[in-house]
Amino acid sequence: MAPTKQELSLLINPLVPEAVQHNYRVLSSLHSLTAFLLGLSAGILALQSITGFAFYFTGTVLVSGLFHLLIIRRSGGAGAGVFFPGSNGEIEGRLELVKSGAVLMDLGEKKAGKRYVLRAGAWKDVWFGGGVVSEALSGFVLGWAGVGGVLR
Repeated sequence: MAPTKQELSLLINPLVPEAVQHNYRVLSSLHSLTAFLLGLSAGILALQSITGFAFYFTGTVLVSGLFHLLIIRRSGGAGAGVFFPGSNGEIEGRLELVKSGAVLMDLGEKKAGKRYVLRAGAWKDVWFGGGVVSEALSGFVLGWAGVGGVLR
């Protein structure tokens, strides 16, 4: 039976599960801390209702964007697929298994003689991973309500 595209991609460019878990923990800590600090700031600024949530959304987008730029810089332009598995860990591009057992790869972009491994959907892990909607949002509301209540 021929290996699946996911199996081939993980054989060619493996991700160590412990390293991926560590990356998710770092991302979760970053989002949680940022959300709490944004909540404190929203409470100090006495933002209310939609204005406060717009402040959270804007701050989260800004921090995620900066973190994504840092990841792109650290990976040498390869992107988030170096650190996060994305959708099922599959590599975007064409993978072919030759009769000799070798794997031929066409990975898309080619810059300065390097082939970049583009994992499908890895950018979503940076932007939406780490509890942006659940854990981080509750930290934001806690900081926002706590400081807002103390200051009034």
